Amino acid sequence: MIPIKSTDRTPTEIQDLQAMAAKLLETARKLPSGQDRHNALQEIERFRARITALQHLDFSGMAQSPQPYDLVTRPCTIHAGHFRWDIRENGRPIQSSMESFATEQEAHADGRHELEKLIQVSRF
Repeated sequence: MIPIKSTDRTPTEIQDLQAMAAKLLETARKLPSGQDRHNALQEIERFRARITALQHLDFSGMAQSPQPYDLVTRPCTIHAGHFRWDIRENGRPIQSSMESFATEQEAHADGRHELEKLIQVSRF
């Protein structure tokens, strides 16, 4: 497990964690398909979920309002056995993956990365 030691993080520290997660994801995507890659992507996804949870806490510990976005993975209609992701805002599709992924986990991890970028932009 990738440690995040405290919920008392500054915005800069959270950005540093996000950058670290992006580098880890980039490296994991270069691994050959197989169990090691799958395990690495799962661990990175857990790390990113924890970062997202930290982002949704304000610094007094109170939860902020939930985001209106959903991430959905689905079978690819072009490449059999592959997967894609969709991001929806209030149930309406707003962004879809351009590429297909060999596993649902890979599609979800990539979609999660895009969702986090979308959430960051929507906060400005």
